[in-house]
Amino acid sequence: MRIDLVPASRVFSVSALLAALVSCGGGGGGGGASGPVPTVPLTASNAQNVGGNVALASAQLAHRSDLFVPLSAQGAAAPRQAYALSRFLAQEIMRLSGQSSDPLSRRPADVQVQPCTSGNITISSDASSVTETFNACSNAPGQSINGAITLSSFASTATSFSAVISVHLTFSATGFADQTFAGTFGVSETGLGSNLVTITISGTNLVLQQGATVENLGNFSFSTTIDQTTSGTSNSVSFMFTSDEIGGTVSVTTLTPFETTPGRTFPHAGAIQITGVAGSTIRVTVNGDETGPTPQVTIQLDANGDGVFELTVDRNWSDFS
Repeated sequence: MRIDLVPASRVFSVSALLAALVSCGGGGGGGGASGPVPTVPLTASNAQNVGGNVALASAQLAHRSDLFVPLSAQGAAAPRQAYALSRFLAQEIMRLSGQSSDPLSRRPADVQVQPCTSGNITISSDASSVTETFNACSNAPGQSINGAITLSSFASTATSFSAVISVHLTFSATGFADQTFAGTFGVSETGLGSNLVTITISGTNLVLQQGATVENLGNFSFSTTIDQTTSGTSNSVSFMFTSDEIGGTVSVTTLTPFETTPGRTFPHAGAIQITGVAGSTIRVTVNGDETGPTPQVTIQLDANGDGVFELTVDRNWSDFS
């Protein structure tokens, strides 16, 4: 997910920060007091399924449904590249914000066309926004992108940046149902020029759909800090998660941030709490990344909400992804 604020050499480390698309109706937050509430009772029969799906969503990783797989080949050969969507968004936001060192000085009706391997990208800008439109753009065999990204409401200082980003994109890949992402969300960066850069993305609702599989993030905030020296990341999240795969809605909060080592797909530390109907809760504790010993993840269930865990299940990341 910069107006001369992020050097090109940092694009891949910064890309891990742009984690999700969230509809915020014009800049983050918003939405009022009403919103989704938990609808799923958390039980011994669904603890692993709910815990695994929510852990992957919290860590911004691909689910069993392969929602993010078609994007993986955009930046890596591995079929399950973490942060594939984030990496794509960061690349495009870098391209958009780089259209001028001063976004407010753009000439009205300025239009450029950039070729893809097949198809093209049309970039149009005016004094207050810049839009990138994908026209069957493909830079990898069997993959194409249609739709648009718009960057607007820019604000920046020497150490911070914020904007509103509107997205409506469809990703197509041979062998997969099309993926659609649409929404408007706020993004802010702080700590630019320092060793620790934090990006926060927030909003009220996002729907991600691939074929018949639908996932929804509501009342959403993702905050990610990256160490520019090591490229290690720390993620804290808060959101309502609705998915066909878990059969309803749960609430998710961070207990301790997820910590991810450069070169690893999964976090090696951190914990989240998932809340369902009648105060039922699941705690997911990360013990290690994909290279760590068993168990890499511990799922604990408090089905009746009395603060006592009745069930503990030890799993590895491979059991979820």
